[in-house]
Amino acid sequence: MILSKSSAQQIVEEIGKLVKQNINLMDETGHIIASNDPARIGTFHEGAYQIITRHLTELYITAELEKTMPLVRKGINLPIEAEGKVMGVIGITGDYDEVIKYGQIVKKMAEILIRERINLDAERLDLRVRSRFLEDWVLSDGLSNPQALSERGFAIGIDIHIPRRCVVVSVSHLEYYTNTLEGQQFIDRVESAVSDFMSQYRGSIILRNAARQILLIPKRSTTELTALCRKLSELVEQRFGVRPAIGIDGAAGDIHTAYLQANRAWRVAPHSTDNIICYASLNAELILDDIPGKAKLEYLRKTFPDRTVPELRDDIALLEAYFAAEGSLTAAADAMFIHKNTLQYRLKRLAETTGLDVRKPSNAPALYLAVLFYRDMENEGYLAI
Repeated sequence: MILSKSSAQQIVEEIGKLVKQNINLMDETGHIIASNDPARIGTFHEGAYQIITRHLTELYITAELEKTMPLVRKGINLPIEAEGKVMGVIGITGDYDEVIKYGQIVKKMAEILIRERINLDAERLDLRVRSRFLEDWVLSDGLSNPQALSERGFAIGIDIHIPRRCVVVSVSHLEYYTNTLEGQQFIDRVESAVSDFMSQYRGSIILRNAARQILLIPKRSTTELTALCRKLSELVEQRFGVRPAIGIDGAAGDIHTAYLQANRAWRVAPHSTDNIICYASLNAELILDDIPGKAKLEYLRKTFPDRTVPELRDDIALLEAYFAAEGSLTAAADAMFIHKNTLQYRLKRLAETTGLDVRKPSNAPALYLAVLFYRDMENEGYLAI
């Protein structure tokens, strides 16, 4: 049977709730692959085998037949047809007068459910094929073999030669959501809203990857693309009460480079005053990809000596608030919901710990670089500093 065992079991359980009888589902070899009685799964059903090999329209197992067929129980068995052929057999255990009343109904229910599962499985396969193609094209250097890539795209209705821009979008501060079921469900709802929003822009393509959505949008100016992203941001904020992090590419010539640019901008967005960042506006952030992870971690250890991970996380949050407020103590304190004096005290303690005072122009760049390094390590899933 084309169905997986888990799908077959779900069908059996759905039908069993309605008819209140024991239901068995057999594959084309006559073996029970799903049943309300777990002990029967995997056993051979002689009645089902006879229906398949003798092309019977039904077979009722009487008390007499039950004695001659091991592991078979009294009840009616009917062939299941889908896609023009017999896919298996549905069996309903019980006395003839009980099961004959709804035997054909159960058969039709099973056939409908099986067709739905087959279609669903086909859709999932198509989605996997599409996602694999997009990953090869966007995330990898798919253009190393442009002819093969073009042919694969054509087969699934994607023309890779159409000029496109790239945008990366997600919920800001993903680390707050990805570790819980509720957080994952929230991300799913936001992504669904983003997909609905993008459906109005013909030719747009969406790739979901690592709790982000990579949007490929038919080419338009950066001004137009920023305006589109602003509308998307407002939608997410109004509906879900959070600001999304959005990165826009630098109008690169190929889609892989455009993705790298948009992804770099996206990684900066959650820690900036504006949640929509264009690659062209980045400065110090551009050097991050050229610095090895070990070097970033060593820099953090030397800058924040003897700090635990929670303490370091608090230090970074403090610095982010200060930088986001452009050095305004009042604005930073308001953003952190603390008193201005409390903020000044914490900045003083941080200066004593690190030997660097963020309020001094000569010290601020070193601490800003530390914030960038920390967030880079966090985005890469490195938590133990």
